[in-house]
Amino acid sequence: MKLQVAMDLLTVEDALVLAGQVAEYVDIIELGTPLIKAAGLSAVTAVKNAHPDKIVFADLKTMDAGELEADIAFKAGADLVSILGVADDSTIAGAVKAAKAHNKGVVVDLIGVADKATRAKEARALGAKFVEMHAGLDEQAKPGYDLSGLLRAGEEARVPFSVAGGVSLSTIEAVQRAGADVAVAGGSIYGAADPALAAKQLRAAIS
Repeated sequence: MKLQVAMDLLTVEDALVLAGQVAEYVDIIELGTPLIKAAGLSAVTAVKNAHPDKIVFADLKTMDAGELEADIAFKAGADLVSILGVADDSTIAGAVKAAKAHNKGVVVDLIGVADKATRAKEARALGAKFVEMHAGLDEQAKPGYDLSGLLRAGEEARVPFSVAGGVSLSTIEAVQRAGADVAVAGGSIYGAADPALAAKQLRAAIS
């Protein structure tokens, strides 16, 4: 199982600092949607230039103009881009077309999708590299939230998937047991007093 850090920061400078701290322990460096909106795709280029050996994920959450937006991100240095699972099939297919042209990949983000397992299969058939079983920060803040629903959807879908939404030292074993290909850790890394140590501990917990 790969480890992905989600950098929900707001400046390129902060992103470069965090990436530098955790790069040796993670496989995928994700530039969160707020970071890309605040700093632009130049942030993707900066992180890719600093860490050319890492998979760089631009979390665009594209809803329309899939081919165009994916193409822009790939040209900026992204290896993966996210398209929303609630988008039209043609939007996902367009992004996949751009990915094939650049030899890169599309991740379909299932945030807000009620039947994640069914949509995951559809997204994979459309050419997604993997799907993301994702509960957003707002959903995670609701009373009683836990990520077991995401894990069940991943197990049911039987396609390559990542899990994002509460991955931490206490849950990463369950994420791996569910068969996830990628564990996405955000706040448990960037919100830690020592992000490097947090990433190192998560890496060590992956068997």
